[in-house]
Amino acid sequence: MKSLTVIMILFLIVTESFGQMKYEKGYFINNENQRIECLIKNKDWKYNPSEFSYKLKDSPEPQKGYLTSVKEFGIYSAFKFVGADVKIDRSVNPKTTITTDKDPIWKQEKLFLKLLVDGKAKLYVYEDNNMVRFFYSVNGGIDISQLIYKEYKVDMNLVKNTSFRQQLWKDLWHKEATMEDIKNINYNAKDLEQYFKSYNSSNGETSSEISTTPKKSYLNLKLTPGINFSSASMFHPEGENGNVHYTKMNYQSNSTFRVGLEAEWVFSYQKFKWAVIFEPTFQSFNSGTESTVGIIKYSAVEFPIGARYYYHLNENTRLYLNGFYVPGVAANFNSKVTYKQNTGQDIVSNTKAKSNWAFGGGVDYKKFSMEARYYTTRSLSDEPYLDPVYSRFSIVIGYKIFSTKQ
Repeated sequence: MKSLTVIMILFLIVTESFGQMKYEKGYFINNENQRIECLIKNKDWKYNPSEFSYKLKDSPEPQKGYLTSVKEFGIYSAFKFVGADVKIDRSVNPKTTITTDKDPIWKQEKLFLKLLVDGKAKLYVYEDNNMVRFFYSVNGGIDISQLIYKEYKVDMNLVKNTSFRQQLWKDLWHKEATMEDIKNINYNAKDLEQYFKSYNSSNGETSSEISTTPKKSYLNLKLTPGINFSSASMFHPEGENGNVHYTKMNYQSNSTFRVGLEAEWVFSYQKFKWAVIFEPTFQSFNSGTESTVGIIKYSAVEFPIGARYYYHLNENTRLYLNGFYVPGVAANFNSKVTYKQNTGQDIVSNTKAKSNWAFGGGVDYKKFSMEARYYTTRSLSDEPYLDPVYSRFSIVIGYKIFSTKQ
């Protein structure tokens, strides 16, 4: 266990170190309109940043770029952020706070806006906590305005101010758009990106899609067969009349087949590095002590739940670490522990596994994965004299049978 823990810690340190050093080719434009080629640390920001880290070609030390000194920065073929002085409405969410004001409450701020669609008409987005605001500019204008959308309450009823549709009709109407089309546009990236692209196309210009609609979290289902290398031991009291000593009985180690069905929910945050896992798994362990004094027959479906961290090597290959909590709840199949006394009488106890933990790491390639996993020891019985301590090490092979990944 100590060796495995050391290996896992070293793995995390190494992958995190590589992650810290991973800068991607990009640029920024300073207030003097100088375009500077550099390497930019891609943090895959969930919310719009106010600063970023970069490295210059002749200087390995990272430096900071700020709103006060940078007009624009980006990573090629990934994203572009534009610094802009804009009026933004940060009105509270009426679902949590009662708001009866229909009109936006404007505040002048300098922000890094993420460019979603480039062209004659440009679409930007700003996200902060649970707030999402879209901005636009037309015909290369320097003025960037917010598309207005606000939810508020009238007599405790939720009402929506959808003035952004009037803005689209007034400033971004094109011959292929009807009033009905604009009425059906929702205040989200997908609908707005589609409309801005159609506007640019109708004006004879191909939109440059700097950053497409953010990819969504997704579900994977995997078959996870494998092999368990299991062992167990038990301390049993011997003697009488107060002269009792405990003898350790080691059960014969063996290898058995295991099979599971893993459901993995991969979060889009931080470039799909984190996931939660639920893996119902059939496990079994049948063994006896060398003297056949004790016998274990353990067959059960366990229900581990855990978390996984991915480190992306390339588009198809990822390393990962995961940890599981294995609850004591399990579907047992006539599992029992038997102890043969000197009198010839057998003591039999049904197994009742306690909760424990599991830790592992492996590699994921396209639809396949391979993992080494260690399970901490767990008790198999409530009986005071029939309480084997069971542990195992597993090699798990995964095969993806279903995914909602886009």
